Amino acid sequence: MAEDDPYFQTVKAGYEHAAHRLIPAYDGLSPTEVLRPVLDHVPDTGASVLDVGAGTGTVARWLAIRGCDVTAIEPVDAFRNHAVRGDGAQSAKWLDACLPRLSALPDDTAFDTILVIGVLHHLPPRDQHLAIRVLSKRLRPQGRMILSLRHGPCPSDRPGYVISDDAIVDQAVGSGLQVHHRSRTDSIQPANQRAGVTWTWLVFGAA
Repeated sequence: MAEDDPYFQTVKAGYEHAAHRLIPAYDGLSPTEVLRPVLDHVPDTGASVLDVGAGTGTVARWLAIRGCDVTAIEPVDAFRNHAVRGDGAQSAKWLDACLPRLSALPDDTAFDTILVIGVLHHLPPRDQHLAIRVLSKRLRPQGRMILSLRHGPCPSDRPGYVISDDAIVDQAVGSGLQVHHRSRTDSIQPANQRAGVTWTWLVFGAA
């Protein structure tokens, strides 16, 4: 999905329009609570990390404080502008880009850990699969890719596609990755809980 794609522009505009209430909500989320299902796979000091769809930067800043070298990707201007003005913003490199191609990243850039939290459902299935292929090539040997996949209704101004756990796993395995973790959890946000939103957490490892 290109940045000039009408669907992408609809999703981006929805986030921009809702940013005044989403920013405090996202800033109020605890990174350890968000990542609780996969905390054992989250890197510590010295790892290079790509956070795709980093939002307001709560996880990116937390990882940087842990001693990681963080590159944060966020296409929503309001989120990115808020993040770069915040405390600790200098600890992460921020880029304006989007999946599936991440064209803003230099071709030779690779990472120890890639996070894609609550992002893939905004892509049509063909681009979900392309994103996995693209991201798998950005992993260093022994690297980890951590995903969360949203299941359930989306706000009408920020629409999403149905996403298949099995299809994502098949694509990752076909891209040379191994499954290290798979679990299903409820949402930690009250509004999503009321809507019946659940999440699949996946961790893949590169050979």
